[in-house]
Amino acid sequence: MSQQSRNKEASASSSLHSSAILDQAIAAHRSGNLLEAERVYATVLKGSKTHSVALHMLGLLHAQRGNFSDAEPLLKKAARVDAGNPDVLFNYANVLRALDKTDDALDWLAKAIALSPNFADAHLNRGAILLARKELHGAIAEFDRAIAIAPSSAAFANRGSAFQQLGQLDDAHDSYQRAVALAPSNPQLHFVLSEVLGQMGRHDEAIGALERTVALNKAFPFALSKLVDARRKRADWRDFEREQAGLDEAVESGVAVDPFMFLHASSSPARQLACAKTFVANVAPERGAAKPRTPSPASRLRIGYMSADLRNHAIGHLMVGVIEEHDRERFEISAISYGPDDRSEVRGRLKAAFERFEDVSHLPDEGVVELIRRLDIDVLVDLGGFTAGARPRILAHRAAPIQVNYLGYPGTMGASYVDYVMADRIIVPEAEQKHYAEKVIYLPDSYQATDARRSLASVPARSEVGLPDDAFVYCAFNRTSKITPVLFDVWMRLLAKTAGSVLWLLDGDPIARENLKREAVARGIAAERIVFAPHAPADAHLVRHQLADLFLDTLPYNAHTGASDALWAGLPVVTCLGSAFAGRVAASILNAVGLPELVTQSLNDYESLALRIAHDSELRTVLKSKLASQRTTWPLFDTARMTRHIEKAFNEMWRRHCAGEAPASFAV
Repeated sequence: MSQQSRNKEASASSSLHSSAILDQAIAAHRSGNLLEAERVYATVLKGSKTHSVALHMLGLLHAQRGNFSDAEPLLKKAARVDAGNPDVLFNYANVLRALDKTDDALDWLAKAIALSPNFADAHLNRGAILLARKELHGAIAEFDRAIAIAPSSAAFANRGSAFQQLGQLDDAHDSYQRAVALAPSNPQLHFVLSEVLGQMGRHDEAIGALERTVALNKAFPFALSKLVDARRKRADWRDFEREQAGLDEAVESGVAVDPFMFLHASSSPARQLACAKTFVANVAPERGAAKPRTPSPASRLRIGYMSADLRNHAIGHLMVGVIEEHDRERFEISAISYGPDDRSEVRGRLKAAFERFEDVSHLPDEGVVELIRRLDIDVLVDLGGFTAGARPRILAHRAAPIQVNYLGYPGTMGASYVDYVMADRIIVPEAEQKHYAEKVIYLPDSYQATDARRSLASVPARSEVGLPDDAFVYCAFNRTSKITPVLFDVWMRLLAKTAGSVLWLLDGDPIARENLKREAVARGIAAERIVFAPHAPADAHLVRHQLADLFLDTLPYNAHTGASDALWAGLPVVTCLGSAFAGRVAASILNAVGLPELVTQSLNDYESLALRIAHDSELRTVLKSKLASQRTTWPLFDTARMTRHIEKAFNEMWRRHCAGEAPASFAV
């Protein structure tokens, strides 16, 4: 045999050997033995650095481990060596997508499609990239192409998401329904269907979809908390205790639960911290660090207030006076507003009060971060936390050197990138600091900002709002989701023991209204003794408090703005001191207006005090007289005083930062 023949035979033998060991490596890879597969792929590549299969498979192995930076050069080389293989190009594009190189990923997916026009997953992934980039119409076109080739639940679900973001809810609903039909055992699909049904106002169906989600996977992120929240908004208490136990168990086991909803359900600061940490890890993990900026001694401190609620909303009404009172010689005040412009009077006041009012509702989170950094904001005050419409991912990017949780979210955000929470010694006792990821700033009075410029218009007659003229009116203007069966028991006993009295509640969901009436009847109280106040403009709502005799607070989540509204209108508030931030706010407010005697330590004491006030007209007169005389002299409604305290807090935060000191709790 010639030498040439021997070389050909040796080459063929080597090739067969490589093929055989690659088959073994791929088998090991598929069975999960990644170390053995990696060893063999590396061995093959030592002998042939351009072996396309080994490059491809080793790149996939790294990608499988999440090592996308290691995977990229391998798959890049594989794509060049085996440029006619659409699967290689597809997998390379997916790694580029994972590395956020989305333009390149789109190009390589297009090349894969050019080689294989019926490559449905390539169209699907192009659509997913465009969806993430908010290029929604382009995304829908790609999903339609994928569906035309091979209908899949993923394509329909993504198509539904794009339509939902465009506000085309009927199309979103139809897409989600098609996705569910293709994969009925997938809890994610029932969950997204529930969200669009809720947006459409089809709440019964939304609850049904949430029930199916939980039935398929009781640990599915946020499903249980959204289901419980939906039921509590309707005063559907049939499984109240079981659902409460389920929420506590979910938080303790690390299941993602909506943290704002959990504040309404939990009286445990430790569990609230655990809940917030799980939420942050799932939804808004830390993403970066801000560049420190030290101002010159003459420069003003730049403060940014960030919120979805700089409008006709509780936050807008509470904060407008503070914004107007800020010292412009020492502070530059900017609004970062990502909520709607409702063109309300308070929105107009806010826009006039801020030096700079940035409407960023059209910007993605990264764009807002860039703007905040471009404005050189020193202290970013988040007024939303985890409330509806809030955008904590902006904070996760470390948009400003100092980031503060204040007012809108009554609890810890559980995030390393939120430095401080502004509080007072009643709502966060020093012994409870361990349950806060933030350092605590203790303001000297109440933590709650108020607006002392709110006017009280003429009071309507009781008959105009559906109240009997001669009844004692217990008022509880709180969201239905704050009402618990135990608290409702107390209220019904008060009605039973106060002849001719009524309970005045906020109206909302008609099913909630009927459920509350039914619950009253079950406790021996006639349904007509529950009176519902329809939605009213802010000024009219404030004024109608004056028609009530006593405001009954809720627990474990107190009235916050509702309590200060009542006190501003001259209506005494009875509260029970809770064990967590959200349940201690009314106590803070009452102390700041000189009425600590209306703070009780147990529900028994709460019931006894409310009954005593109801039966003692002289005591009511004394309380109302005391409130009237102290309303304008005690700190709660001294907006200028509150603003100076907040400014002192900003100065101390910045002093510590410029001195290189870590955030630490302090008192103003």
